[in-house]
Amino acid sequence: MTVILFLLGAVALLVLVSGVYVFFAACVRRKDLPWLVEAQIKKTPYGLYYDGMRAADQWLREHKAEDVFVMSDDALRLHGLWIPAKDPVGTVLLTHGYRSTMLLDFCCAFEYYHDRNMNILVPDQRCHGKSEGVYITFGVKESNDMVCWLEYIRQRVSDQPVFLHGLSMGATTVLYLADRALPCDVRGIIADCGFTSAWDILSSVYRNVTHLPPWISLWITDLAARLFAGFSLKEKDTRKSLAASRLPVLLIHGEDDTFVPCDMTKQAYAACSGEKNLLLVEGADHGVSFLKDQRAYVAKLSEFINSHM
Repeated sequence: MTVILFLLGAVALLVLVSGVYVFFAACVRRKDLPWLVEAQIKKTPYGLYYDGMRAADQWLREHKAEDVFVMSDDALRLHGLWIPAKDPVGTVLLTHGYRSTMLLDFCCAFEYYHDRNMNILVPDQRCHGKSEGVYITFGVKESNDMVCWLEYIRQRVSDQPVFLHGLSMGATTVLYLADRALPCDVRGIIADCGFTSAWDILSSVYRNVTHLPPWISLWITDLAARLFAGFSLKEKDTRKSLAASRLPVLLIHGEDDTFVPCDMTKQAYAACSGEKNLLLVEGADHGVSFLKDQRAYVAKLSEFINSHM
């Protein structure tokens, strides 16, 4: 009996430690990667995109991107860049992904939107770049931050159409807004390789890494998220947001995505009750659909924007 109790206690302790570890590993802010330090970034998987990021940084400098700031609902100072168009016909809010940067995720988008005479607002998500924050919440609180940025847009340029374009966690962030009353004239959402919920993406990663059922530890992770970061892994779900939405949505995903399963976008598409469009890019891994098939991506994106501008 003593041995059994000892083993049960050891298992319980292992589950507890594992769940808390997942929370701190996944949600706590880390030092940002040196995105523009060539020697260091080329040692990472992002080295392939260094030239694109460097070109995007130069483009932003040449177009005099303006540093702008808002305060979040929970009193974080959030940073973004505002790139005005000369004769703007609308504005796009670009939202980058998990532990990423605007330079990586949208290096190909700046020139596209600028050539369409659209203002560009691209924030650093909380806990990234020059924005404050300690805990990443996988789009839960980040979606509230986007409402603050939309209010900024409303105050800066009123009575113009706005589009939301997010990648990875940024896509989930903007999809969480699909069923909300928003402070400006949002005409559509573009969501590239988003996940359905924090619980779902952490479950997928946990299963792939440990080959164990995720519920063993993730309920502890969820408890830690509630206690430390003030959110639940199951608090929001893109399928629920889209089921109650009337905003037009363009969903994009690489069919060979090894990080966020393509099936998550398929589920979101199936749940959507409003106008919906889908682009699945054959052979594209996570976040590289534009690079894999630029022609198809630009054609679908342009069709979507033209239809709702």
